[in-house]
Amino acid sequence: MMAPRRSLSLLSLGVLLAGATPAPSVDEAQQKPIADRIRESASQARQGALSEARLEIASVLKAAPKEPGALMVQACVLLEQGALDAAAQTVARLREVAPEQAEGRVLEALVRLRRANPAGEWREAFIAAWIEAGRPDFGVESLLPEGTPGWGPEAIRAVWRGTQAPDTRLLAALMVGPSQEQQRWIASHLSEVADPDLLRATLETFHSEVMDETARRQIQASLRERLTPLAAESRESQLPLLMLLEHTAQEAPLTEEELQALERIAALPRYRTTSFARLYSDAERRMKVAGIQAPVDGAFMAAVGELALVGPMVLFNRAKASTELPEEERIRLGRALWTLGERIAEGNTLVERLVGLRQMEQGARLLPGFDVKRAAVTADLARGRAMAAASNQIHLDVWPLPSLHRDWLKASLDNEWKHLSALVAP
Repeated sequence: MMAPRRSLSLLSLGVLLAGATPAPSVDEAQQKPIADRIRESASQARQGALSEARLEIASVLKAAPKEPGALMVQACVLLEQGALDAAAQTVARLREVAPEQAEGRVLEALVRLRRANPAGEWREAFIAAWIEAGRPDFGVESLLPEGTPGWGPEAIRAVWRGTQAPDTRLLAALMVGPSQEQQRWIASHLSEVADPDLLRATLETFHSEVMDETARRQIQASLRERLTPLAAESRESQLPLLMLLEHTAQEAPLTEEELQALERIAALPRYRTTSFARLYSDAERRMKVAGIQAPVDGAFMAAVGELALVGPMVLFNRAKASTELPEEERIRLGRALWTLGERIAEGNTLVERLVGLRQMEQGARLLPGFDVKRAAVTADLARGRAMAAASNQIHLDVWPLPSLHRDWLKASLDNEWKHLSALVAP
């Protein structure tokens, strides 16, 4: 895969975690730059404050009736409210003032599709509209202003202000990489965290370079002490694989002892038993306890962060460096890689499927008679990468359509691979 990205498909949802603030007066609002007012109304719409967003964007359009970004937000709000005739009129204005912008084409098709099936799934209608519009790339240029709120240091601080719970603070910090101060806090409070999934994700995070070396050494030592016995008893391969390879040089060939351990790990029945939906629900619960007003997207990002998958990344590099193994050992390694890859690819997220398929492809190269299987895996890899690229083109976080976000989230939790396959279907 590619190491897991925080904003890939399952990460392309906008994260709106700021708490509610008092509404500005009319005079104050009208004195703000137009771009800021559009951004704020789009944020209100994404969070479901449709009446407020509609009033604000109508006020913006009185001052700037031909502003394409404002027209896009208004069309989305009207669509969300089911005011399809009014939405169609706004889209027509948008198409008139910005005929080259793909957002207008997508919205035009979306209005028609919602009119034909107003009770239908938003996700299906939006994907159909996007395909009809020629699969435009909204990650390159968007009508909405830059600076849409997202998951970052300020959102982390919001979580930390909202709770003293060590597991929730840790989860938030891991999502974008903890600051130096947060690393020291983690080192002091790690003993209060009991969730083994969070502990493993922490070890994977601190596998890479961090700012505070003292905190890193303290955290790693504590985690190895607590996780080593769990790995020895585990019936799933994620943690044992990480513990086997976590403290090794990625350019070093695998030893005979490591190969034997890898074969034992690959023989375990599952890569991970905690479902992605469970990771999400746990993260959502923690966010709500922290008082975050819009936890849904943040919880999704947090769950993706818990996947981590550092063990397979290190294994890929270690196996790549093991070119001088005798033929018999290369075949053993190939079988272990293939089997472990199959286990990882059983996950229904895009990142897991890509990681698993890449592991399978690497293993197939070492196995005689696996050309046909390798060709099938290579084709699936190409399809998965096309799905990731298409998801990034949609740039879902800029669309102020909360029903679309909810449908997209549900489909991602159910089976993201199946859900995103619709983006590349013929």
